[in-house]
Amino acid sequence: MHVDPRLVSVARERARAQGFDRSCLDEVGRLLALLASHIHDGKILEIGAGMGVGTAWLASAARVEVYTVDDNPERASHVASLFRDHPQVHVVTGDWTDALIHGPFRLIFADAKPAKTSGAEAVIAAAAPGGLIVLDDLSPEEYWPEAWKGKPDPIREFWLNHPLLFSTEILTSREHSTILACRAV
Repeated sequence: MHVDPRLVSVARERARAQGFDRSCLDEVGRLLALLASHIHDGKILEIGAGMGVGTAWLASAARVEVYTVDDNPERASHVASLFRDHPQVHVVTGDWTDALIHGPFRLIFADAKPAKTSGAEAVIAAAAPGGLIVLDDLSPEEYWPEAWKGKPDPIREFWLNHPLLFSTEILTSREHSTILACRAV
């Protein structure tokens, strides 16, 4: 299965046209596609659809149903129109927790901040045993503001040390890192 570059390009172009600049990096997108291609049963969830760039990476490589959720009705409508010819993609409009009823999930891309922070336990509970959770938008410490350096990062502390997770942090570009977490079986 190969990533559909047209689908990713269309999503990226729509994001640019709408002035949406928070889409996932291509490096993260390639990681998402790689992980999605290895999910052979179950479902995938993206928390924070944005304009559908991450969704495009996931859906173009997935062999299973992909759910994506966004709390902004206009953005969710754009994403739904992009995937109207992809019946395996389900766009949920509303709070990110509204999508959890469709779980459990074998892969969760937790892109929205509340899913990484105050809702982290709900994300872990929505992951199937052995399921993967991906959190992007992290910066290596050398790129932190001086006031933050040497201090604990609550997101990293939680996700890298949770007793139900096997986790690691990887660089996805020189200035960006991603946490990969696997829920213990």
